[in-house]
Amino acid sequence: MTSPLLRDALSAQAPFRAPEKTFGQFLEEKWTAVCRGLGTGELETARVLRELRDVLSPWGGRAIGTRCDPPSFVSSDGFPAELSVSWKAGKPEIRILFESLGIDRTPLGYQEAGRELTLRLAERPGVSIERYLDVEDLFVTTAPDHNRPTIWHSLAWQPGERPHYKVYLNPQAHGLDRTHEVMAEAMHRLGLAKAWGPVGRRCEELALRGHEVEFFALDLDGGSASRVKVYFRHLPMTMDELDTVAALSHRHDSARAARARAVIYGRDGGTVDNEPMTCLAFREGATGPEEANVYLRLPGNARSDAEAAARIAELMRIEGVDPRPHTEVLRRLTAGVEEGDTGVQELCSYRTIAPGVPAHIGLYLRFNTYSGPVT
Repeated sequence: MTSPLLRDALSAQAPFRAPEKTFGQFLEEKWTAVCRGLGTGELETARVLRELRDVLSPWGGRAIGTRCDPPSFVSSDGFPAELSVSWKAGKPEIRILFESLGIDRTPLGYQEAGRELTLRLAERPGVSIERYLDVEDLFVTTAPDHNRPTIWHSLAWQPGERPHYKVYLNPQAHGLDRTHEVMAEAMHRLGLAKAWGPVGRRCEELALRGHEVEFFALDLDGGSASRVKVYFRHLPMTMDELDTVAALSHRHDSARAARARAVIYGRDGGTVDNEPMTCLAFREGATGPEEANVYLRLPGNARSDAEAAARIAELMRIEGVDPRPHTEVLRRLTAGVEEGDTGVQELCSYRTIAPGVPAHIGLYLRFNTYSGPVT
């Protein structure tokens, strides 16, 4: 989820270069490293790896090479996947976000590969794509733009549970000027017009203030607990202004979020210009967004991996979350990589649930695999 404004802040090096490995091999290795860092059992890890291997097929068998052509918007260098770990009530959840690479290697091919995977996921226990089918036509096009999102997916897994899937769609697929129209129609079809109302009525104002709607996501689970999520990207603005979107959510604690921003950015004021993001979560029957997840970006902010890790560990300690698994995950992920600033820590996510309850904290991991950012 990296924009052109962030390109100069990222290293031109490729510390995770692996042109001969396949995408699947590389991502399985990194997933396994995260699992081992968290102490996950080998049998459980092996089971979820089989599922991961299947959802990355067939493109997971393709060699990484020296560039991804066309590049994926998932990462600044065009690599089509990122890993993340989220600590919820002290229990970790491991996730992968990815864009399926089409056979014909075009943006349209990527989009069609994403549509095909969504249909395949419907065959899995507990997965429902009914809501996706209700809105799919709003987010697909016959001519997707280069270096823009098409249809992405994520697999999220907590040890002891089945994997859960989410689909990510591009509300700007038919042009930036139609974004708010697309969002209003999608929420109407999903029975969320009332919940979307407090946000939708302010979308134009928010855009003028630098808060742009960029992603739309659906939990591919049945039942009332399934969420619809809307992601805003924040253009350069003051630190206090960053809270504007999150403050629309019922469970957001602005004071605690301000403390989290101060820790991750190393200051409590000034302008933020590395484009953090905010995600609002909606559920049927609510009168507005229920939760807000704030994604604070580390490149162009922390001066090194070590500084980024120290800030995240400090935030975890403040919230009563043990930072040692975070440290071990990073150690294993960078083992064998030439010592230096790998830039592997991309985002720290922060979400308050209730007073006195530790916030959910996440770490989003990028692997600079190709030389230099996409231009």
